[in-house]
Amino acid sequence: MAAKTKTVDGKPLPAGKFAMVGDPDDISTWHLPIDDDHIESALDLFGHETHGTSDQKSAAARKIAAAARAKGIDSDRVKNFETKYCGSSQHGEAPRPWFEIFRAGDYSKAGKGVITPDDLKRVVRNYDPTYHEAPETLGHRSDDQPAYGWIDGLMLDGDKLLARERQVNPKFEEARKAGKFKKRSAAFYTDDSGQVTGLRHLAWLGAGIPEVKGLEDVAFDDHGSKFITVDFGEDEAVAEKTITEQIKEGITSFFAELVGKRGEPKTFSEEDAERIAAKVAAPLQAKITALETDLKDQTKKFAERETALAGGEVKQRATAAVTRLKGAGKWVSAFDKMGLGLVFDELAKVTTAVEFGEGAAKKAVTPLETLVLFLEGLPKMVPGGRLVDAAVAESKSGKSSGDPLTDAARAYAKEKGIKFSEAVLIVSAEHPEWTGAGAATGGQV
Repeated sequence: MAAKTKTVDGKPLPAGKFAMVGDPDDISTWHLPIDDDHIESALDLFGHETHGTSDQKSAAARKIAAAARAKGIDSDRVKNFETKYCGSSQHGEAPRPWFEIFRAGDYSKAGKGVITPDDLKRVVRNYDPTYHEAPETLGHRSDDQPAYGWIDGLMLDGDKLLARERQVNPKFEEARKAGKFKKRSAAFYTDDSGQVTGLRHLAWLGAGIPEVKGLEDVAFDDHGSKFITVDFGEDEAVAEKTITEQIKEGITSFFAELVGKRGEPKTFSEEDAERIAAKVAAPLQAKITALETDLKDQTKKFAERETALAGGEVKQRATAAVTRLKGAGKWVSAFDKMGLGLVFDELAKVTTAVEFGEGAAKKAVTPLETLVLFLEGLPKMVPGGRLVDAAVAESKSGKSSGDPLTDAARAYAKEKGIKFSEAVLIVSAEHPEWTGAGAATGGQV
């Protein structure tokens, strides 16, 4: 049986091309398409999404960010999106920094083939922690070993695959900061052709395993899927350090090495390193502060643009509803004087669907659509036809038409200061005999 698709702008898309899928078998629950033609719209409209739980929205935001990076959309724009929407409240901790776990290259000597940046784009695009959250393990020992952390998200930086982790075990983190685990090995799922398709787990390689009790065991359910493991190492540990600390370490290491080469008995104290590091770090810190200020400004502008965009969409929905009623003859100018247009503007702001009806006739529509459907169900309000058209022509000429309805409506319109078409409606209601059998059609009233 062919896979289900949902058509968006004339293009059929599978469930995998939507950021939010409530029920894979019900396309009405598929929202926010993220194919190449719609990913930018997903970035702009995500903040207005009303479907799904907070957890589902958090997962959808990460899928949108990953798809945007894979498409090559401006990195600052994606970072702003991640800052605003990808903070994972369900994890109960602030998002951690990104770090490298793999680099594209030729791994044929190790029997793993060539893994290209396009392959890594596929891995980023397919990663969904709500479906399979890759654990961080110590080595590739077995499928039921403890998890020392979890991969919260993936992104691509050139030819390097970056990851962000969550719920890292404190003892394991201390061991990493001490430099005991500098190498890591990524395990990728592969398809029948040998191409990598997704991240299975991330194994850390190095010193002995820390004694930690109560860790969560990993139970892989691969359904027979193939996977490969590829090692990746760096000289630096993943530990987070301030700019001053990094400069201080560099200065200390440099002078220690320099003094050692010259064989001089001079020493370079920690106080010296701190003094020089503080002096060097000052301009760098100023630059970082300026960049942070610029980021806040950009985030504010984005929020203002988003608000303006939302306001424009609301007005467009209200205008479209009024136009629809006018075309059906269900809107009279009196509605404008009554302020009904303002009511439409307010209802257009509400996007939550309201359900009514039972069984197969059950519908879910917005409050604005509910009012439009009600007015459309009323008899036609704006008269038309031969009688009214002729009456309008006669009223413009100023001569007696010889028709009582026309003359009476003309006098009534002049007396009340209203439009002739409205006067015809009122007078015909008071004198149904003038529009009865034998009279020209004046439209439904």
